[in-house]
Amino acid sequence: MAERRGTKEIRAEMAAEREQLADALAELRETVVEKRRAAGTAGGAAALALAAVTALRVVRRFRR
Repeated sequence: MAERRGTKEIRAEMAAEREQLADALAELRETVVEKRRAAGTAGGAAALALAAVTALRVVRRFRR
């Protein structure tokens, strides 16, 4: 026979599920921030490398 849950039990389960959801959301936000930071760092490094290569080409042209 199926057990009937009381209002208190249902509310306690919902509160626990809400807490789990909040934890999962916080973890997801941290992951997104870390990936943005990594992408920004990679983009900055690529831009710096491109600028360095361009500067070297300009210097080589003037030295000829």
